[in-house]
Amino acid sequence: MTDETRRGPPAGFEELRQRILDQRTRMPNGSGKVAAYSLDNPYEVALGTAASIAASAGVQASTLVRFAKHFGFEGVTKLQSVYRERLRDRNISCD
Repeated sequence: MTDETRRGPPAGFEELRQRILDQRTRMPNGSGKVAAYSLDNPYEVALGTAASIAASAGVQASTLVRFAKHFGFEGVTKLQSVYRERLRDRNISCD
């Protein structure tokens, strides 16, 4: 278990975004690809399947799972919930 995992999952998108930015240069190549993709394509992460996200990021689905767990999430679905919450918040603020 890494120090990052011990911190538990981020409370929201901005915290997750900052943690990704703080760590992405130290991540293994595959996780770095997921980090870049997730920051550049938050809507796809929110709404895609694990397989489609991984394929678009150029990694295996298992890398996506490791990425999610690294940040304290139980799996990809829990990671996606942060992105979905961001999407909901943005849609509400546009009304």
